[in-house]
Amino acid sequence: MEKRIALLIDAENTSVKYLDSIFMELKNYGTVTYKRMYGDFTSKTLNEWNHKALSYAVVPIQQPRYSTAKNAADIMLVIDAMDILYANNVDIFCIVSSDSDFTRLVNRLCDGGMEVIGMGKSDASKTLKAACTIYKNLEIIYGDSDEIEETGHRSAEGVHKEADIEKNIVPLATIKKSMIEIVRENENQGNHTGLGGLKSSIQRLYKDFDERNYGYSSMTKLVKELKDFVVTQERSTVYVSLNGQNQNERSVETYIIETAKKSPIDLGRLGQYIHLKFPEFDVKRYGYSQLGTFVQSIDGLVVESSPKGGKCVRYLY
Repeated sequence: MEKRIALLIDAENTSVKYLDSIFMELKNYGTVTYKRMYGDFTSKTLNEWNHKALSYAVVPIQQPRYSTAKNAADIMLVIDAMDILYANNVDIFCIVSSDSDFTRLVNRLCDGGMEVIGMGKSDASKTLKAACTIYKNLEIIYGDSDEIEETGHRSAEGVHKEADIEKNIVPLATIKKSMIEIVRENENQGNHTGLGGLKSSIQRLYKDFDERNYGYSSMTKLVKELKDFVVTQERSTVYVSLNGQNQNERSVETYIIETAKKSPIDLGRLGQYIHLKFPEFDVKRYGYSQLGTFVQSIDGLVVESSPKGGKCVRYLY
């Protein structure tokens, strides 16, 4: 049985151009049974919502602005959400807004046992994103489906759009590091890592994670592109394991930690030592542009300014 979704849209803080993409995205999660949008639809700025919403049978909840104080539409959305929660006839809430004022509502819905899909701009507050079960960046899901489905990647225009919001999403190098740790831990315990389980684990760590944030139409394409993993399929299940290069990265990390444990070391000299020990080492193969950034990503190490000038690496523990 498909999950039932309550869709509540803060129309005054959301562009109507996203409406098609919102419904396309929600098809992946279940059936939308509540469809409501909130705002003062007598205003010219929301006039287009009235026409567009008809094709999806979205019910407009009219809330005129009585003052410049707290938005009445926001308050009505909260009241409706709580009524729906207590009616106990949905499985998922989708709150479409970038307004951080809804963070407490999202927390309350989660406390009530609901999954909450947040949808909003990429520059929404980190607190709001973290409160949601999953957070979807509207800029990413808008207009991407056909293009990525055909090519597996975005066009040049799509890449530029990705660059515009890059500062608001978790860097891919950070995602990769977490993926490696998850797969490695499973392998150390003698367990396999399913692709679906890996994605779920990453989404628990980073609520707004979506492979489309990085220009990929599927998790499989992203994992294969990283070159750190081996992807295999057994019947209908896809598994992910570490490749030989990643085992080498682990050896490099161990060597750096053991070297820094002895005493703080100049970053440039450390680089020389690494290349003597691992002649094939290239920091760019691990998703980093500079050695200092790679070293800084290793737990227990810090890269800091040296009293003698330059940078040095110090072991913290």
